[in-house]
Amino acid sequence: MSKEELIQLLKDYKENKAKLNIKLKDLKNCRIKLKHLELETNSTTSYGINQDIHSKNKISNKVLDKIEQNDTKRIELQKEIEDLEKTVRKLREKVEAVDDRLTGLKYKEREILTAYYVEGRTAEEIGNKLYFQLFSQTRSPRRIQMIIEEATKKMLKL
Repeated sequence: MSKEELIQLLKDYKENKAKLNIKLKDLKNCRIKLKHLELETNSTTSYGINQDIHSKNKISNKVLDKIEQNDTKRIELQKEIEDLEKTVRKLREKVEAVDDRLTGLKYKEREILTAYYVEGRTAEEIGNKLYFQLFSQTRSPRRIQMIIEEATKKMLKL
């Protein structure tokens, strides 16, 4: 993995994670729909008045129509599930690649790198606010950039 790819993965991390959660919910809903796709037909008794009179223009077969509709729905849902599974696999690979590399960093490096790439904060803001919140000290933007570079190199080695 190159440095540019890693940086792009870090920048897209939050978006990819949100997309992954949404796609997982969609996948779950599709599987539930597929599971509950059943044959629902209406049957009438032949004992009512005028039950033997039918339209002469069209032959109606409600059961067969419903079976065909369920088949087409089932096929569409299975295709949608396959597509969602492919998308989920790709997103999960991206998210897990970043997660695995971030866990290999120390706390300070992880927080600074996450704030810089994932949240889009500036080095000056990180040095003055975030670093102060974490360690009750401030750092110059140049020092923050150095920490970011070191952490990025460390992530590439993993």
